[in-house]
Amino acid sequence: MSAESDQSPRFVYWLQMISGFGPSAKVFAVVFECSHASVDDINAELRQHGTVSGSRLETTDDGKGGRLIRNRTGFLFGVAGLATVQTYHKKCWEPAE
Repeated sequence: MSAESDQSPRFVYWLQMISGFGPSAKVFAVVFECSHASVDDINAELRQHGTVSGSRLETTDDGKGGRLIRNRTGFLFGVAGLATVQTYHKKCWEPAE
């Protein structure tokens, strides 16, 4: 786990993002981890600061209905390009170091 995740509770969300405009626009999804405990908290952060920072999680199926975290990378998003935010309902975990 990263030092940041050891300092505060982390929550996982499913983001749907839009890249581009018009007919060439592409929709993509990101598994996103941050310290905001609810979608309402993310909304408040976007209203106050315009962006939300956290980590993009690279995950793989664990064969038990959950997701194994393979890697974390810093990720920042704002209102532009954001389609939806919802709680990620699959259990995400990573092996102990």
